[in-house]
Formats: sequence, structure tokens, C-alpha cells
Amino acid sequence: MECYATTTDLYEATYYYLNACELIEIAGTKVNGKITCELTFSKPDISELQLTYLRGNATVNILNFRRAYGQIAAWVAKAKKDFKSKPSIQGGIK
Repeated sequence: MECYATTTDLYEATYYYLNACELIEIAGTKVNGKITCELTFSKPDISELQLTYLRGNATVNILNFRRAYGQIAAWVAKAKKDFKSKPSIQGGIK
């Protein structure tokens, strides 16, 4: 069974990405005049990864994390730019 986790935390998102979770959507919403992006990931055991992260027990290779974080941040920046150019629709990339 496929499970999902949604986050606005880029560190948490990077942790999921490095643990072979599939990024299925980046959705943008306006919050207090600014755009916030929610990243949705899927993987059968993602709830275990989420608990590990939230308990502060997540471990990663720091070099891989740094590179993946940059990639995630670039995707979020693109989604925000796309959302700004089309504010009447909600969403980012899928």
C-alpha cells in the first residue's frame, strides 16, 4: 500500500528524497501574502521515515544531503515562480 507524507520543511523533504521516496507533487498556496510550497512524497514505509525524522533520529550522508537539498530547493523555487505567474491556479509541479 502506497503511503504519503506532505511537508513544507525542505530538510524533511530532502530526507525523504534521499530515502527513495517519490516526489509526486509540489503545491503552492498563498499564506500571509507569500507563497508556501508543500511537497508530497510517496513510499510504502514513509510513515516510519517520518517518525524517525520527527524523533530526531534521521541520519544521512552529508554530501548527498547537501546536493539533494540544492535540487529540492531549486524545484521549490521553480514552483513558486510558476505559481506567481499563474496565481489563479493552485499548484506547482507534478
